[in-house]
Amino acid sequence: MAQPGWYPDPGGQQGMFRYWDGSAWTQQLSANPGGAPSGPGGRNPAMLWAIIAGVVVLALIAAFTLPSLFGGGPSASSSGPVPPAPTVSAWDENSTPTPSRTPTPTPTRTPTPTPTPSRPETSLPCPRYDTAVVNGRLFGGGLSVPVIRDSRWSVNAVRTIPWGICATGLQRRITGAWVSEVILAGIQPRSRVGSLKEQADAIADDSVGRFYNDGRGKLVMKSSKAIQLDGLDAWELRYEVRIDYLGSIPGDNVNVVVVQHTDGSRSALMTFATIGDNETQRQVDASRSAVKVEKR
Repeated sequence: MAQPGWYPDPGGQQGMFRYWDGSAWTQQLSANPGGAPSGPGGRNPAMLWAIIAGVVVLALIAAFTLPSLFGGGPSASSSGPVPPAPTVSAWDENSTPTPSRTPTPTPTRTPTPTPTPSRPETSLPCPRYDTAVVNGRLFGGGLSVPVIRDSRWSVNAVRTIPWGICATGLQRRITGAWVSEVILAGIQPRSRVGSLKEQADAIADDSVGRFYNDGRGKLVMKSSKAIQLDGLDAWELRYEVRIDYLGSIPGDNVNVVVVQHTDGSRSALMTFATIGDNETQRQVDASRSAVKVEKR
C-alpha cells in the first residue's frame, strides 16, 4: 500500500496534487505539495477558518486603503464628477460582429476646363484688300459700290465717322465749303440701337447735327421703308436737309440704307447730293443703286 503523501491528482487536474492518507484519497488538493495536511481526513477546520478570516480582513483593508493611497474611487471630499457608466454594450464573443461600413470614397473633382475666351465683338471686319478700291469698286464696312468715273470725284479711303467702322467714301467738291458724298461704313457695336428703322433714324439725326454747321439744317423726310439688299433685311430713308447759310447752296438730298447681316452686325450706306445739281444727283443715284453686300 502506498505511503501517505501528495500524489498527482488521480482526477486528472493538470498541475494539481491530492493527498493520500495511506488508505484513501482525501479532498485536499494543492499545487505546491509540502507536508501532510493536519487534522483528520487531512483537514484542520480551525486553521482553515483562520485563513478565511485573514483573507476577508485583508480584502476590507485593501478596499478602504488602496483607493485613498492612489486617489481612486469616489469620496465625500471629492469635487470632481463621477464618470458615467459606459453606455456601450460589452462585446459578445458569441455574436456575429457587424462589419464597419466602408467609407464611400469622395469622388475626385474633375478640374473645370479653362474657358476659351470669346472673340471680342466688332461691327464688321475691314476689307481684306490692299486698298479700298478693287476692280473699280469701293469697299467699306461690308458693302461695295462702283467708283464714280469722273475726275471731280476722289476716293476718301479712310473716312472718320464716330458711329462707323471701316468707313470709306467718294467725294466731289461743289464749292470751297460744300461737298457731295457717297459713304460706306460698318456700325460700331456701341452705336447699335433697336430696329433697323430706329438705326436709320438715329443716323439721319446724327447727320443733321454733324454735317450741317452745328445742326443748322432742317430735315424733311421723303420716305421711310423696309427693303431687301442681296437677300438681307434693310431699311431705307430718303430725306432733304435744307440750309440757309451758304447763299447759292440750298442743301442736300440724302439717302440712308441700313443693312442687317446674318452675323448680327450692321452696315450703312449714305449718299449726299446737292439739291438742284442734277448731274451730281444722277452720279450718286447710279452708284447707290449698284451697292452690294460683300462676304467677310
